[in-house]
Amino acid sequence: MAPFTPTRALLLLTTGLVCLTTATGAIVGALLGGAIVALPAAAGAGAAGMAGSFLVRRRALAGFAEAQREAGLRGYGEGIAHGVLLHVTVYEAAVFPRSGPGGVSPEERLARRTVAYRMAALEEVPSRVREAAADALAALDEEDRARSEEALAQLAGAVRQEYARP
Repeated sequence: MAPFTPTRALLLLTTGLVCLTTATGAIVGALLGGAIVALPAAAGAGAAGMAGSFLVRRRALAGFAEAQREAGLRGYGEGIAHGVLLHVTVYEAAVFPRSGPGGVSPEERLARRTVAYRMAALEEVPSRVREAAADALAALDEEDRARSEEALAQLAGAVRQEYARP
């Protein structure tokens, strides 16, 4: 069975409405003039219902496509912003390793720093998130634990505010 998508739901709804319109036309025609009037009334009502359903479907499907594009762009931007947060916190783990000062090699720390800076510099990153990431990266480069914790909290808040659901 095909998945129940908004497009399929709209098709089923408009098909049902066209059938209902056709049956209503047949009943009204039968009441007004018998079987001779019922057939043309049903055909006319069905044709009008079908024309209307095509217009409604075309307009609704355009709206569905636009909403899907917007959701895709929003999801992509949200993923990029969360990626920035992730890579900055991974760099923080290299700057302040829990296993002690020798827990992370200088090469690994430099690699994590490079990835964090590259991720924060992507064009798709919103400016508010980019600015918060720059502050956090500057604090981490200075190895200021208190300032970097505050900057990371602000970065997490910026990511959350940027994509908060209404």
